Amino acid sequence: MKKTFLVLLFILASTLPHLSQAQQKQFFFTTSDSVQLYVRIAGEGKPCLFIHGGPGSWPKYFYALGGDVVEQDLQMIYVDQRGCGRSGGSDKNDYSLTRVVQDFEELRQYLGYNKWLLMPHSFGGTMATEYAYQHPQQVQGLIYVNSTLNINNSLESYVNEGARFLQVPVSELRKPGEPVGQALGGVVQKLNEKGLMYKMMYRDKAMFDAMNAVMDTTLNWQFGSKVWGYEEYGQDFTTKTASMKMPVLVFAGKYDYSIGPEHYKTFKFPKATYRVMDTGHCPYQEQPEQFRKHVKAFVAKLD
Repeated sequence: MKKTFLVLLFILASTLPHLSQAQQKQFFFTTSDSVQLYVRIAGEGKPCLFIHGGPGSWPKYFYALGGDVVEQDLQMIYVDQRGCGRSGGSDKNDYSLTRVVQDFEELRQYLGYNKWLLMPHSFGGTMATEYAYQHPQQVQGLIYVNSTLNINNSLESYVNEGARFLQVPVSELRKPGEPVGQALGGVVQKLNEKGLMYKMMYRDKAMFDAMNAVMDTTLNWQFGSKVWGYEEYGQDFTTKTASMKMPVLVFAGKYDYSIGPEHYKTFKFPKATYRVMDTGHCPYQEQPEQFRKHVKAFVAKLD
């Protein structure tokens, strides 16, 4: 009997490799083009893919600074995107939006989820929107956390608000006709010189310092250095939102000048709930329990 039981266990282990792997806290997943992605799974509930921002950052800034409160209600799948964090880079330097979306879909199939939720933050909103647009049948819902769906629109806010904090006219920071992206570096430099950088994301400098403390400059930054060469990331993704019929929860911050306090008003989702919080860019860090409350209520209404 014992021998039969052991044989059965061996058969189960052999036929369910993905389930066995998914139960691990962390592992590396190899994409179809041989890029190793670092994956961390934590929590209980409906599966939810966290899509970090940056561009080029990693998800630790979310779960280490209060975002892990949602693990009480969701099974969170954290993946360091290709060329980011603890993941490997692409030998072919393929950091296209199509390839990143394919990475997410390959991971979903590997983990065996029929559907999952997406929770993008910041720049991750662009990738989440494209994934949901291409794979609507696999997305049970979307939870946008202070996300941009039009990076140029958000950069306009960044430059304009940066000028306000620096108490200089925008014309001093941006030449007439100059693309907004070209002005960004100068604005960031001047904000850093004046010790005002934190104001773009937080009202409390200590929270900005805490966020910086979890960043590791020795990690992979290939995506962050390559992404600006891909025009598709600069498109206006809000035009696609009108056709996306899955339930959507949108967080925005009254003091989020990195995305734009009113950027969410450009979204066109047919089934969206909006939560405008008394925070900056990171509601999960600034008001974690309130953040969890809204996420939990949204998830409870899903089929």
